[in-house]
Amino acid sequence: MNRIEKEFISILKQKIPKNISTTDEVASVLGINYDAAYRRLTGKVSFNLQETILLSKKFDISLNELFEVGETNSFIVRETNSVKNIKDFNTYFESLYHELNPLVGNDDASILFGARELPMFYFFHNPLLIRFKIFIWFSVLNVTPVYKRINFRDFVISDKMINGAQKAGKAYNSINITEMWSFGSINNVLQQLLYLYNMRQIDMSNAINICKALIIELKKIEESTYNGSRTKERKFVLYSNQLIMMNNSMILKHKNKLHFGYPYALLKFFIIDNQKVCKAQEAYIIEQMRHATCITNTSSKEHATFFNHKYDKINQVLAVIKNEETKPVFL
Repeated sequence: MNRIEKEFISILKQKIPKNISTTDEVASVLGINYDAAYRRLTGKVSFNLQETILLSKKFDISLNELFEVGETNSFIVRETNSVKNIKDFNTYFESLYHELNPLVGNDDASILFGARELPMFYFFHNPLLIRFKIFIWFSVLNVTPVYKRINFRDFVISDKMINGAQKAGKAYNSINITEMWSFGSINNVLQQLLYLYNMRQIDMSNAINICKALIIELKKIEESTYNGSRTKERKFVLYSNQLIMMNNSMILKHKNKLHFGYPYALLKFFIIDNQKVCKAQEAYIIEQMRHATCITNTSSKEHATFFNHKYDKINQVLAVIKNEETKPVFL
């Protein structure tokens, strides 16, 4: 019996209540007789892959953690599916919702988000911002080839895609969230808007409306930070970090178990279940909070300065779009 088999049997015995025969329970789950189950539990016969999977599902045993036994610097990761076409986008939003939904409405569930840029969930409330975000993704991922020069006013997405994004956004807004934004968190989306505007792929009217929609979303976030922990639906805490550039990583906590999502390409994540790694990343983000300002519980002056800084950047872009300025100060 090898090291992994010993660990699997040990965990299995811990998962089955002491007042129940482990051998009888294994025999029942696998549909084999008592003697066959006994031989497997004593190591005389190995569990095959199908049997291992059946028992792992029944007793909530992590195969990832099992195969990491004895490996101090190695761990298994899951990769999210690639997004290459319209169907993949619909699947992406569905997967995002199913990842978040178990956390909705649970007091013991939370998300810790180190955000390099304005989290995408804030684009998922307004159909115009959803179209804009997906328009950018389509271009970058070559779903809509750049050489076709499709104008934003002619860009149409399905109701299914809009509803999928809104559903994921609503789920995110129903979870206890702690976000830490990098100092230039709003810059990326504004630079993208100006780039597409200068290429004449977004007309003035839509560019102005996108800026106005961003201001509305920021005002909602500002309102959430006023309410803070007093909000009935969820707890929302916002930090601003001017020292460290975050990387859009998310740590999901549910029933005291952590999952860590780390981006490595646009809309592509490594999902890490290894608790040692997850706790190390959680500790790292919490450590960075020592260098950050908690906007939720800060003074009125600090609070106003933080949001006014963001509004000023959007207004600078608005001035450029309206031909009142040549270039925003922050670029």
